[in-house]
Amino acid sequence: MKYKILAFLLMMQLVLNGQSVEELIIQAQEYNPGLKALRLDYEAALQKADQVNDWPDPKVNLALGVLPIETRLGAQRFRIGVSQMIPWKGSLAAKSDAANAMAEVKSYSDEVKEIDIEYAIRNGYATLQFLESKKGIIEERLEVLDALEELAKSAVRAGKGKLSNVLFIERKRESLKANLILIDKKIEQPTVMINRWTGKPLDTKIVVEQETDALWSKEKAIEFAENGHPQFRILENQKTASNAKLALIKYDSKPKIGVGLDYAYIDGRNDVVIPGNGRDVLMPMGSVTIPIHKGRYSAIRQEEAIKQEAIDKKTEEMQDMFAAEIELAYSTVEYGDEVIRKYESLKAITSETLKLMRTEYASEGTRFEELLRLEMELIDYDLEILNARYDQRLAMAILNKYN
Repeated sequence: MKYKILAFLLMMQLVLNGQSVEELIIQAQEYNPGLKALRLDYEAALQKADQVNDWPDPKVNLALGVLPIETRLGAQRFRIGVSQMIPWKGSLAAKSDAANAMAEVKSYSDEVKEIDIEYAIRNGYATLQFLESKKGIIEERLEVLDALEELAKSAVRAGKGKLSNVLFIERKRESLKANLILIDKKIEQPTVMINRWTGKPLDTKIVVEQETDALWSKEKAIEFAENGHPQFRILENQKTASNAKLALIKYDSKPKIGVGLDYAYIDGRNDVVIPGNGRDVLMPMGSVTIPIHKGRYSAIRQEEAIKQEAIDKKTEEMQDMFAAEIELAYSTVEYGDEVIRKYESLKAITSETLKLMRTEYASEGTRFEELLRLEMELIDYDLEILNARYDQRLAMAILNKYN
């Protein structure tokens, strides 16, 4: 019972205070299974990096003489040998460098995923802010229409107004109510998306705060896009891994040397007496693998060279794409400021005009259509301001990827 009360109080606090976008981002990054999978991939890749630092395992051979080999000193009953391939100095370091670089690719993929999650949450949150604000504007205008309806009815009763004005307001009201129903349906999509990212029931209500993100400087955003973004770290580590593979090919294309030691047990002869009768055999061994298929190594070198050229091209493309995205986002924010200033000014003028016209209509019952038109214009101005702010928030969600 105690826990139910605590859960209820927490839910009420969220309803009253709302959830900030930062809280939802943290929840999404903590919950996301894909992010957890990438972190596990990174840990697994680190284990692989540790594996390649060791020499190859030694090889032990054992031969039993079912039909013993007869030698001058006696029958060879069994033979045992151990051998070890010796890696070239630098080959293990090249393998380790390649494995560590690929592990870092996993690590930076984790950071890219975090950025993608944050962007998705900010985008959905901005859409919820927009829809909730639009809903509030329409509800406010419904109250205005209610007041106008009372004004129109009073004019009709006084014989100064037309009944058609009252009916016109009713039609406008129904149209706005239909818009409210449509907005409620539209709210479902970002709600489901955010709840899916944060691991909550899909129909959990999200109470947004009408907060505005801080605008980062364009220079810092571009600097991060060019130097600090994890996508570039991924490409850099892919290139490091490729260089390590090229270094490894240099060693793989050399002869491989192995050393070993064989021991043979000799059973002494009973039919003769000879020096060294039954003496066991101890034989140092050596081996060399000869890399005669040189074409394979040339093909691998060519493959890695092409990969590195592709990485360079991807880097250039990404730099251009990030710079264009930042420029467009800043342009959207600046344009939004101009739009907001314009419609705020029009709102102020229209509001003053409306005050005069309401007084005129209440006393004379004339120019109702003009009065209603201006009331609807105020709605349009509010919506234009809201649209501009929505575009700005979407742009800010993009810019937050570069800070």
